[in-house]
Amino acid sequence: MEELRIEVGPNQGGVQIIKLTGPFTIGTMFDFQTLMREHKPPITLIELSDVPYMDSAALGTLLGAQVSCQRENRKFALVAPSDRLKTLFEVAGVNGVLQIYPSEEAAKTAVALP
Repeated sequence: MEELRIEVGPNQGGVQIIKLTGPFTIGTMFDFQTLMREHKPPITLIELSDVPYMDSAALGTLLGAQVSCQRENRKFALVAPSDRLKTLFEVAGVNGVLQIYPSEEAAKTAVALP
């Protein structure tokens, strides 16, 4: 089974970029959940350009992370998902719920701290 790699970038001005690489599935989501419980910057951006596919359990994990961030008055957004992931978000009906941006710069601009 392929593994999900998680790279946590430096916290820059309250913005934490977490890059995921590889399949994001029920078998690979637990490290991500742990990371999200431990890292609580004001803004979390999840970079998805190298995630070839995601299952419904992983999607639920992203939604849970977003809800947790909202509850704690932190910002959360997804960056650069592939067309395949965008289709998943659309079919699941969550593309209007999740904040999704085409690039890190677009996300940083949209969710910038006041």
